[in-house]
Amino acid sequence: MLEFSVRASGQDGRLGQVAAWVGAAVVYGAAQGLSTWVARYAQRRGTRPQYEQFERPPFAPPGAVFPVVWSALNLTTATSAWLVWRAGEAGPGAPLRRRAVLEWWALAVIVRSGYVPLAFGSRWLWAATADSALLCIVMVRYASLARRAGQTAAALAVPEIAWTAFATVLSAAVARKNSLYTVPRPAC
Repeated sequence: MLEFSVRASGQDGRLGQVAAWVGAAVVYGAAQGLSTWVARYAQRRGTRPQYEQFERPPFAPPGAVFPVVWSALNLTTATSAWLVWRAGEAGPGAPLRRRAVLEWWALAVIVRSGYVPLAFGSRWLWAATADSALLCIVMVRYASLARRAGQTAAALAVPEIAWTAFATVLSAAVARKNSLYTVPRPAC
């Protein structure tokens, strides 16, 4: 298991802290990059052209918005995990509690990585919507547990919760409009 109690002082400690933050951001970013590659490979084209082909609701943002938003969320959520990791909570069981919070963060990374292959690689739009809803639930739980490490750690998870809630509504609307299993309308 990973050990999260490394806390050195001085320059080595600061370098370790920076390395931990970079590591958290890289984990999130790599997971997103891999999921995008899987979707691109499966459909032989990028996600943005696929998104543009979907019938979308009027509130759908342009495709160029998604990489910008998710890149920002990579940074805020990774920073939240980093703050949890370096939290100075003391007392019996503190390392186990911190580890439990970070396990929820790791679960969010895994769940988050499923959306793009489901929506764009397999075109399972309802499954992708369920994945998005699950991510929202996991992030709410993560944020509630991250409060023990500090309000800032919890607050940095809120943008992903808000965006994922919006993305779930958007995903459901796109799935409804593009479902392969729509009920035929009777001719008038």
